[in-house]
Amino acid sequence: YLEPIFARGALPQQQSRFRNVDEEFRRVMSQLEATRKVVSFAEIPGIRDKLPQMAQQLDVCQRALSDFLEEKRSMFPRFYFIGDDDLLEILGQSKNPTVIQSHLKKLFAGIHKVKFSQDTSAITTMMSMDTENVDFTSPVRVTEQIESWLGDLNRAMKGTLQQQLESVRSGRVQDEFKVAASQTICLKEAIFFTEAAEKAIAG
Repeated sequence: YLEPIFARGALPQQQSRFRNVDEEFRRVMSQLEATRKVVSFAEIPGIRDKLPQMAQQLDVCQRALSDFLEEKRSMFPRFYFIGDDDLLEILGQSKNPTVIQSHLKKLFAGIHKVKFSQDTSAITTMMSMDTENVDFTSPVRVTEQIESWLGDLNRAMKGTLQQQLESVRSGRVQDEFKVAASQTICLKEAIFFTEAAEKAIAG
């Protein structure tokens, strides 16, 4: 699972180090596969020194990767909700709709799934666990910088619900149950009740 991160140049200083270790490991494994005998492992020249060196180089890559993940989490704090393996998968396949769908509900409690545009370049709708659909006022573009477009998704979610609330409170919407999210309607009723309660208390 480390390969997509290093392959796309997310850690340029460690990219060549990881590639060398990866190539060496594949070379050793291909030699073992060719003979299919355990004893052949001991016959590989310098294998006793190679394995500790490979482990040491991978440890350097792992530490750099941990710093990289912490940096991503500081840029988008909702990444703290998921483990390193999930975050690596997201970062490595930031434009893969299937991967995005599987992890969104871990990042956003109210979003169970999303709908993509036909070319999967943008997110147009968020869906709840109860299959309630809410169309965004503006589509959210999906880019390689996942922490950036997830931030856009967060703002689109809040902005869309805020606009819906303003519309239903102003009375501009005729059939609010068809066009507004249930959360928005419940919030409107709570606001109206609070306003009425404050007037009654004030006399």
